[in-house]
Amino acid sequence: MAHNDALVAELEAKSNKLRNHCFTQFCTFEQGHAGGTMSIVDVVTALYLHHIKFDAKDPDWPERDRVVMSKAHCCEAIYAALVELGVYPEETLGTYYCYGSPFQGHADRWSTAGIDYSGGSLGQGLSFAAGMAYAEKLKMILKPPGAEETFLPRYIKRFDPLYRSYCILGDGELHEGQVWEAAMFANKFKLDNLIAIVDYNKWSLDGPTNDVMPIEPLMDKWKAFGWWVTEIDGHDMGQILDALDLSNRMYGDNRPKCIIAHTVKGYGVSHWETRRMHLGRGEEMMKGVREGREKYGDVR
Repeated sequence: MAHNDALVAELEAKSNKLRNHCFTQFCTFEQGHAGGTMSIVDVVTALYLHHIKFDAKDPDWPERDRVVMSKAHCCEAIYAALVELGVYPEETLGTYYCYGSPFQGHADRWSTAGIDYSGGSLGQGLSFAAGMAYAEKLKMILKPPGAEETFLPRYIKRFDPLYRSYCILGDGELHEGQVWEAAMFANKFKLDNLIAIVDYNKWSLDGPTNDVMPIEPLMDKWKAFGWWVTEIDGHDMGQILDALDLSNRMYGDNRPKCIIAHTVKGYGVSHWETRRMHLGRGEEMMKGVREGREKYGDVR
């Protein structure tokens, strides 16, 4: 179902606000994972500011959809979304990477309300997301919708609602074998409530992703593992929204879903795009921040 132009324009404007929130974080110590964070901002905007079930006043709300940022070093994008949602005041952005701040250098479930996964080593997030999706499936077996509470009532009450599990993966971490073990698991247990989103920006820390270790034909690989797959432009808000909605409407087909989002590393800041920036520091970081501020304005 195509989304109307007004909604797309609204979310595009919010993406620019999130970019500015990321710039603020990068300024704290003149460092941050600029490349992979900027490539995923549009997807994070669509997820958190429109698509998922999420209560900013109760980030641990049992009915919330789960989001796993497997590429946890790009958590700045989610921090920006949490500020825009009002979970944290805007001043918190300036504490990024500081001791005691809820905004740490990698996503940390125990430090940050609104984060569902503590990550560091790459390749593990899809297993975690699949486990949460499987837990929801087991709950549905214990108590199908409309059934009376006759077994483990305390457990049922706490975990009654349906939810979706989303996992944002970097293309570089697809080199990890654990990703494909999780893909097999999701297919075996028919986890049609699991949606993987691959941030396919074509670059990893060690160089071009497909030079380091070829992952193509990527779409065919996911299909071979039994997943439903689609490819989109990860910076086209309309395509992102349509793919997310379609994955929801297909619930019940017994297939996990994969959205391959073609993106640009460092998107929106030419200084970072041309350098395929991974972890930016010092003047290289601040030159990009200045360019980004000038391009997008400090949207309030």
